[in-house]
Amino acid sequence: MKKLALITIIFFTVFAFTGCVSGPDYQVLDGDFEKNDLSHWTLVSGNPTISDEIYFDGSRKYMQEGESFLTTKESTESLVIRSNHFVLSGMGYITFLLSGNSNSQNTQLSIHLSSTDELIESAYHMTYDGDLFIDNFVRIVWDLSVYLDTELYIQISDTDANYINVDGIDTFIENDYELQRYQTNVLERMGFMTDDLLMSAEYYLNLHKQYIDSDTRYSYHLMGEMGWINDPNGLVYFEDEYHVFYQHNPYASIWGPMHWGHAKSDDLIRWEYLPIAVAPIVNHAGGGAAFSGSAIEIGGDLYIMYTENWQGYQYQVISKSEDGITFEKINEGNSVINEDDLPFYANPVDFRDPKILKKGDTYYSVIGSRQINDYGQVLLFSSDNLIDWEYVGPVIQGSVNTLYTLGKMFECPDLFELDGSDVLIMSPQEIPGHRNTHGTVYVVGDMNYQTGMLENWDLSQIKEIDYGFDFYAPQTMIDSEGRRIMIAWMQSWNRSPMTGQYGWAGALTLPREIHIDSEGQLIQYPVSEIENYRENFESKVIDVLGNQDSLYTGNVIDIELSFKPVETESSGITVFADSEGNGTHIYYKEGYVYLDRTDNMGGRHPGDFYNITKAPVVLQEDGTLTLRILLDQFSVEVFINNGEQAITSTIYQSDSTDKIFLFSESETEFTLSKWDLIID
Repeated sequence: MKKLALITIIFFTVFAFTGCVSGPDYQVLDGDFEKNDLSHWTLVSGNPTISDEIYFDGSRKYMQEGESFLTTKESTESLVIRSNHFVLSGMGYITFLLSGNSNSQNTQLSIHLSSTDELIESAYHMTYDGDLFIDNFVRIVWDLSVYLDTELYIQISDTDANYINVDGIDTFIENDYELQRYQTNVLERMGFMTDDLLMSAEYYLNLHKQYIDSDTRYSYHLMGEMGWINDPNGLVYFEDEYHVFYQHNPYASIWGPMHWGHAKSDDLIRWEYLPIAVAPIVNHAGGGAAFSGSAIEIGGDLYIMYTENWQGYQYQVISKSEDGITFEKINEGNSVINEDDLPFYANPVDFRDPKILKKGDTYYSVIGSRQINDYGQVLLFSSDNLIDWEYVGPVIQGSVNTLYTLGKMFECPDLFELDGSDVLIMSPQEIPGHRNTHGTVYVVGDMNYQTGMLENWDLSQIKEIDYGFDFYAPQTMIDSEGRRIMIAWMQSWNRSPMTGQYGWAGALTLPREIHIDSEGQLIQYPVSEIENYRENFESKVIDVLGNQDSLYTGNVIDIELSFKPVETESSGITVFADSEGNGTHIYYKEGYVYLDRTDNMGGRHPGDFYNITKAPVVLQEDGTLTLRILLDQFSVEVFINNGEQAITSTIYQSDSTDKIFLFSESETEFTLSKWDLIID
């Protein structure tokens, strides 16, 4: 009886303190517009209406959710309407339906910070193309997880003669199941011309790629024709040309059902797009995906080994091509390595990204894996015929002792011999406190192919490959000259891509030649072919105290800079700068080279953590620091002291931010050289 009374008191006490206090909203109120009165929205100007129309031309449906949606079609003046303020929660994704009669940026849905009204993301009707899909709602999904626990609001604007339709806003996506349902709905609303998913992707690309503005694309970085790309795959020199495949969602500028995009080049700078090489086995964002892998030439044919994902389980398959363009699976379409081949301590749910190599008459494959204790590992398999594979051993394994260096799951491993050393590179995920959450590292040791283990290394030898914000999943290949070439994904997982509004997201880094020096350090620098595109050379020696305009400009350029910094003071260069010298600052101070992109982010990633990074540097014997800096519209790649360190980052710049400034806290002599990079 006393227990019951105590429970009753606790219940009413909790109710008294929780029932009268209203917590923050996690969801936009009336985001489906089914109330028909807009009472939860704030009208700033204009006269939007709620419509329950089903067909917009008598035959084609709007495809709204429920019965009603918001439209500005009848508005007779400039319109701005705002949602309630909400705290971004759940997984940090926001989704909505959008359509209209224009792809004008004057008709858009945008997300703003409540504290400052600052714009952080916007979308307009990207699939509009004249008479096709004019008012069919398409689904847009944004990853805004960097703004978790931040108060935001949504604004719908129509400031020209066109109109916009909006429906189905959801700002609280709680789990992977909900996210995959929305991502799959993106594709369902696109429609397919055929059940052949490879042909469907090609059809969609060919239909829509013409609407991507070339002025909003990179000039010399490989990217998709449209849509999303991430990891580089299948790097190979085949029939006198470089081939690069890449993880690709051709349907939207967000991650989705993974295909293998494909391009080739004779100089690593100018790329020719080829048909999509691999499609998912089913059209679903959460299953059937063709994940990352690698390529190898055997007897004049090209083989690719990659991961297929089905309902969370991952296994390895191999496809073959005689022409390097069209591929068919070997082994009657069955997997060549699956969960039955795993050691007892490996989790079959995370088992992906095979890199194939050959030593003597034996083929080997290193594959990323998660142990059953949740830490990462790289596993080695061997085969004599590409079909029958045997497990050899763990190349490297993580543990609680490696958590702050190697995190958890290891993705995209690559194992190769370079300058007399065995080198393993990989991309560990879930590193506590890491600026990108996921990193890229290398370790030098001695590979024992009998035990499958990398020997003669320790934790202190594991180093970051690139200290920037946008470098992940690097892969390498050997070319006809014997160069080891490395290419990585030039974007990050935990931040929404800044170029999604242009219909594409993601690119690959400029290819880099890599070496291992006598101290076991990775050296990396741009392939020499980029220098063939240098024009309009300018050079000067400048004495600088304070902040000074160099009078050089450009945002697709190659820069070489040298100076002798004072150890305790900041000195360096600002690129993508405005007339006041605000831009991306690259400078030396107290043993580090810093990159600060705060001014070029438009407030999209608040705080220093996502905007300022640094690489440890040792000055040359005479105290000189050299920087090679390559800019390309939305990116900066920095190579320090002839490639001893690298920093890669994307930025968000405008037409007015093309100036170059030099700055120093004490008088410093800079030698500055600059070339325009002209890619016809």
